Amino acid sequence: MMEGLRQWLLGITLTAFAAGLARQLAPAGREQGAVRLVGGLLVVLAILRPLGSWQWEGLTLPTFQETEEMTQQYREEQTAALSAIIAEKTAAYIWDKAEELGLSCTVEVTVAAGENGIPLPDTVIITGPYDPGLSALIEKEVGIPAGKQIWENIGSGKNESG
Repeated sequence: MMEGLRQWLLGITLTAFAAGLARQLAPAGREQGAVRLVGGLLVVLAILRPLGSWQWEGLTLPTFQETEEMTQQYREEQTAALSAIIAEKTAAYIWDKAEELGLSCTVEVTVAAGENGIPLPDTVIITGPYDPGLSALIEKEVGIPAGKQIWENIGSGKNESG
């Protein structure tokens, strides 16, 4: 591979050098213009030389259906990545607000597609004691209603929902 690349670059360099030398030796006027044209064409041919060794018979372009499938797969991967980021950042935000309130808890956020298909925070599971102030903050600032806030108080052994 590297040897082929070296040969290709050497061919381009030598062709450009020969074209420049021929242009310098040609008499001024129309002859020099013709030498410049021929030299330029030879340099272009040297650059395009690797295209001649390609196996063109095996080259196929994807069909419309394959393109649509690839596009759909790409969108799904992007939505999954965006959902993971939104869940992580939202959980970190809620956890930070809980720390400010002096609460020790863990936070897990799930997302769901909104009206436009954009992932939005949907449900939060908080492992720790129920706090009405944090619950109101989650509803107001994050947009997760109290009905979708699940509070798991491990110490008391009971689950609470807003």
